[in-house]
Amino acid sequence: MNLKGRTALITGGARGIGQATAKRLALEGADIVITYFQNAAAAAEVVEEIKALGRTAHAIKCDAAEPEEVREAGAEIEREIGPVDILINNAGEISRPSDWSGQSDGDIRRAVDVNLLSVIYAIRTFAPTMVERGWGRIVNLTTTYSFNGGAAVLAYTAAKAGVNAVTTAMAAELGGKGVLVNAVAPGNIDTEMTRAAGAAVVDWAVQTTPVGRLGSTDEVAEAIVHLVLSDFVCGHTFVVDGGQLLRI
Repeated sequence: MNLKGRTALITGGARGIGQATAKRLALEGADIVITYFQNAAAAAEVVEEIKALGRTAHAIKCDAAEPEEVREAGAEIEREIGPVDILINNAGEISRPSDWSGQSDGDIRRAVDVNLLSVIYAIRTFAPTMVERGWGRIVNLTTTYSFNGGAAVLAYTAAKAGVNAVTTAMAAELGGKGVLVNAVAPGNIDTEMTRAAGAAVVDWAVQTTPVGRLGSTDEVAEAIVHLVLSDFVCGHTFVVDGGQLLRI
């Protein structure tokens, strides 16, 4: 399948997995919209790189955890660009690992808002036009820790487990309407977010991954693109973890 003529929206597309996915989807022919929370310069750089590939690209500032901002972004995209065919729910945050009993109320609320509620807000905003047109692809980013736990990042782990539930629920709801919903569960990936957790966490991540290294953002993007290109995979969670789940 070639994605020429399709528009892909990647939330949190200015860096990391979102950035890599935006570029890979552009190489498949899609026109690209990314949202970003704070880093306008990074978002502008991604836009220019995608335009250099011969695709159209736009960046919109949007806090994915704020429902009104998501609605406003949706209206702007529809008005200025057109309907979204492909939604990659990538926006996410993780707080520095700490004892589960000491995580603040604010950190807990933010983790749930950004990592779980943002997915629901985006699907609610963009899936209806997919249903109307009879074609759409939604890929949600979750994590291997949603399967095996992670008390040091308790709220993040719980929120991502919620994303798994949203994925299966919406796959069952939308699959018969031409909209396929899936998820990708990365393990330990070499991103700014991972490095920000500290050297000790990175060392532990490498030691508990059988292939002996962190994954790359491009390797996760490959899995996302695979699901977007499929006409039959629905309700699946594609694990990209270098064998991490075999050991934990």
